Amino acid sequence: MFALVGVVLIGMTGFGVFLPIFPFLALDVGASPTATTIAMGAYSFGQLIASPFWGRLSDRVGRKPILIAGLVGGVVSYLWLARAASVEELGAARLFGGLMAGNVGAAFAAAADLANDKTRARNMGFLGAAVGLGFIAGPALGALLIGDEESRESFAFACHVSAALAGLAALVALVLFRESFPSEARRRPGEARVSRFALLGSRPALARFIAVMFLMIAAQALMETVFGLWAHAQLQWGAREVGWSLAGLGFGAVLLQGGGAGAASRALGERMTLLVGLVLFAAGFGGMAAAREAAALIAALTALVVGIGLATPALNALIAEQAGESERGAVMGLSQSASALGRVAGPLASGPLFDAFSPGAPFLAATLLTLAALFVALGEPMREKAPGQSL
Repeated sequence: MFALVGVVLIGMTGFGVFLPIFPFLALDVGASPTATTIAMGAYSFGQLIASPFWGRLSDRVGRKPILIAGLVGGVVSYLWLARAASVEELGAARLFGGLMAGNVGAAFAAAADLANDKTRARNMGFLGAAVGLGFIAGPALGALLIGDEESRESFAFACHVSAALAGLAALVALVLFRESFPSEARRRPGEARVSRFALLGSRPALARFIAVMFLMIAAQALMETVFGLWAHAQLQWGAREVGWSLAGLGFGAVLLQGGGAGAASRALGERMTLLVGLVLFAAGFGGMAAAREAAALIAALTALVVGIGLATPALNALIAEQAGESERGAVMGLSQSASALGRVAGPLASGPLFDAFSPGAPFLAATLLTLAALFVALGEPMREKAPGQSL
């Protein structure tokens, strides 16, 4: 588990370096806000297509090869982005990165492999904390790399640093991570498997949690893809200020997911922790829609980060609970597909809302989506155990 957290931390730091830079890189090649958000969403479209394949493959060959393959794919994607000369090329590079991003689902499946009923939320919280810490170190490092003078060369340098970190994470996975999924539990070639739709149809609780994942991530993507553009329009911020703000968001997520989320799940239960997190999530988005100055933004981001820190590990734990031992990769791949679909839908809507209405319109739409997720989560009455789990 320690090695797995290290792999995720290093890989997500590289992703975090690049994240606040992309909108300004797209503007540098002449892209409109709508084209920028669509190019960002291309990554998630690739994830949507490929995540089920990588999840099923990890149930056959184990988690470690998929972790390494996804990180190597990230190296190629970042190097491509560094030399992209148009928004179409930026989108193609992001699409390739998404198609290769099987490492995310494999990491969460591995965390489930290493957990029992009492430690599932804790393990998901550890991975969430690694992601959050990556979003502290990454955007902060990106802000330092950009410096005072934003230029095409500084953007390319940040992409090269992201590629180097993804390569380092792949090396750590190769050397230090011990395969978490025993060969005797793996699905054999030719063995009958349940389709994604049959899996959702036979497990109503899983279907509800997957729907919550889609709505929650779509709301988050609405915010993330226009946050830099919004901050530039409303607060006259540049890449450095956006990077430091995202670092602060990640810092709060680490504090909660590294310990607070697990404690909340033990005290309240995973479902109630999810519900509380969603309420705070919605309050944060609503506050951002109304914010016109830095102080109001800080208050809104505080509610948002607490919501993320509570809801994300609780939801991942509830989804993992629905999977039998030989189908964890498939179920977590399904979860990643829902996440990817949300990250496709969010950017497709955020740019047009920004252009057609106002800079705050995407945040208002995110509030409504989060309230819809809360409504769906409230309709899930009882826990369901996956086949083969003890009652």
